[in-house]
Amino acid sequence: MRLNLSDEPITAELLAEALARTGSAVIAVDGTSMHPTLQMGWRVFLKPANGEDLRIGDIAVFRGERYLTVHRLVWRERTPAGTTLVFRGDYNRLRERIAPAAVLARVAAVEVPGPKKGAGRVVALEADALTLFYRLAFAIHSLFRPLLPATTPGAVPGPLGRAARSAFAALERLFGLLLPSRR
Repeated sequence: MRLNLSDEPITAELLAEALARTGSAVIAVDGTSMHPTLQMGWRVFLKPANGEDLRIGDIAVFRGERYLTVHRLVWRERTPAGTTLVFRGDYNRLRERIAPAAVLARVAAVEVPGPKKGAGRVVALEADALTLFYRLAFAIHSLFRPLLPATTPGAVPGPLGRAARSAFAALERLFGLLLPSRR
């Protein structure tokens, strides 16, 4: 989800400075990649966050290739070179791998507009079905990782690996259906 801010690199720096000075920020979002968790026209309340401190399932703002992005942390890849955070929008299939240093903030709450102007309400973001799914999947993977065969980056998975990925994707979609359509 692209933020309703300038695409200029200075935007990320201004947001980081605002978070450092005040300890919070409120920004509007535009786009559908996080639907139904975050919808167009909603404002998100941010708290400063370090990428290393995020938990699987947290929704965060990070510096993307060209602009700021709001997506959910779905996985951590640990390599000898360091940790890579894997983010994904709830409504899209694209995964973005970023360095923990690119994370600016964690979404703490959303303002859901009401039927009349000024009648919105602020709702704290709590663990939902997708958050619980990703946390459980990551915990199971971490538990069985020593038993799994070593893989090399970019290697094509075998039939069992492809089946596991397909099952994971199907479960992602299933748990995505359990997200509330309105808050």
